[in-house]
Amino acid sequence: MNAQIKDIPTVVTEIAEYSQTAAALSDLRHRFLGVAFNVSTTKGMDEAKKARQEVKGYRTALENKRKKIKAPALERCRLIDDEAKTITAALLELEEPIDQQIKAEEARKEAEKAAKAEADRLRIARHQAVIQYLRGIPADVATASPEKIASEIAQLEELDITTSLEEFQGQAQQAKDETLAKLRDMHAAAVAHEAEQARIKAEQEAEAARIAAERAELARLRAEAEAREREAAAARAEQERKDREARAEQERKDREAREAVEREQAAKLAAERAAHEAELRKQREAQEAELKAQREAQAKADAEARAAREAEEKRLADERAEIARQQAEAKAKADAEAAKKSAIERLPLVINAAFPDIADFFKWFKATYPDAVAGWQEDTVDEAAEAYQIQRDRMATS
Repeated sequence: MNAQIKDIPTVVTEIAEYSQTAAALSDLRHRFLGVAFNVSTTKGMDEAKKARQEVKGYRTALENKRKKIKAPALERCRLIDDEAKTITAALLELEEPIDQQIKAEEARKEAEKAAKAEADRLRIARHQAVIQYLRGIPADVATASPEKIASEIAQLEELDITTSLEEFQGQAQQAKDETLAKLRDMHAAAVAHEAEQARIKAEQEAEAARIAAERAELARLRAEAEAREREAAAARAEQERKDREARAEQERKDREAREAVEREQAAKLAAERAAHEAELRKQREAQEAELKAQREAQAKADAEARAAREAEEKRLADERAEIARQQAEAKAKADAEAAKKSAIERLPLVINAAFPDIADFFKWFKATYPDAVAGWQEDTVDEAAEAYQIQRDRMATS
């Protein structure tokens, strides 16, 4: 806890009941004013709470004491206010009727004053309207005819400015005199303007008549020129028609002559083209005949060559077929001989058990396969029998 030492004034009170608390306040200020508690620590937080509780105790005690010593004063103030309200109501009962009479009279006088002021305003407005009307007459007839202006002058001269205008009589008379002067000037100017306009109108009418005469003359001249132009146009049209017909006739003759020449040239060209085409056709036919003969000769040569080639191929094929046949026949014969030899060699093994006697076997073989033994010779059979017997003997000894 850090405290700053400085001068602290002593608290003085006129309320005796507060003197004890005021005295304690000086001590509290010395102890806690400007103190920064280290509330981040447990000790500092406890010191801060203790100091707050001590100061708060003095504050709550002072508040309770204030309420206690003030209660009788509050009751007396309430009695004072209630009594004052009662007396005030009685006084108002006497005061208000008098006040109403005074205010009613003041309102009557104010309304009378206002009515008088309004009447005076309307009176002044009427007088000023008359003056304004007098001053506005020139503007109303600014573009009027001299007769209208003269009528306004006569009416205004008959107008009598009386004392009914009261204090504005002088202004009204002045406005009348000034307006009459302006109207007389305007009348003179209007008369002069009307005369000038009449002169200008006469000049304009004369100018219009002159222009109309000039226009009529121009129209006559234009009509004559147009008539001449129409005649010339008709003549030109007739001449152009004749020229067109002449050109058409000449063009027809030229076209016919050109067509005759073209037909003659076309006939000549056609004859030349026909002769040329006939010559070309003759040459083409000769060429085609020659080509046909060449093709026929070539075809004949090709046919002969093809026949010779086919004959040669057939001969070679026949030779190859014969060779193949002979080879096949030789192979078949060799295969038959080999088969026969193999059969003869294997025969003893196959039929050993079935035919103990070789003669019985050959009888059976001839009867079963007559075609196979059709070409056999007796010596072949004997050889086979001998071979069979040797084989059997060999097998028996083994």
